[in-house]
Amino acid sequence: MKERKMRRYQNLLTVSGLGVIIFGLWSVFKTILLLFMKEETFGDIPDETYIRVIFFAILGGILLFDVLLRLYVGLSARAEGFGKKKGYAYVVVAVLMAFASLASLVLIFFDTNEQSIWELVVSVIVEATSLIVTIELLVGAFTVKKLKKELGEVS
Repeated sequence: MKERKMRRYQNLLTVSGLGVIIFGLWSVFKTILLLFMKEETFGDIPDETYIRVIFFAILGGILLFDVLLRLYVGLSARAEGFGKKKGYAYVVVAVLMAFASLASLVLIFFDTNEQSIWELVVSVIVEATSLIVTIELLVGAFTVKKLKKELGEVS
């Protein structure tokens, strides 16, 4: 019975790990789309070339950091889902990501930029889905680690 539960939660870990990676790639794609589709969003940046270069370099660094964190969490979850031993570091990062996602979800409602109701709805749905996937990953990680201890495996 516990072995079956273990397999189910390991599968949840592999699927939710992939989901975390996909949402990381989506955040980069969405930001690039915003840059090209809504120039007024970034209209406050002065026209001087060096300032724009610095802005895009910082933005690129932030996006790279976000993707690398999500890759780390997602790949670690998938590895543990496939039976490899993983520590708790990726779980701690996933908890921080869940809190950041929750904060982002709340901040969507306080956005002062004019946006249509459809933009608001889509933003809420995507951010809520990302939060749910991260929470599922956490549930899977804690359950797999608990079951490993009960079954006598070292995690």
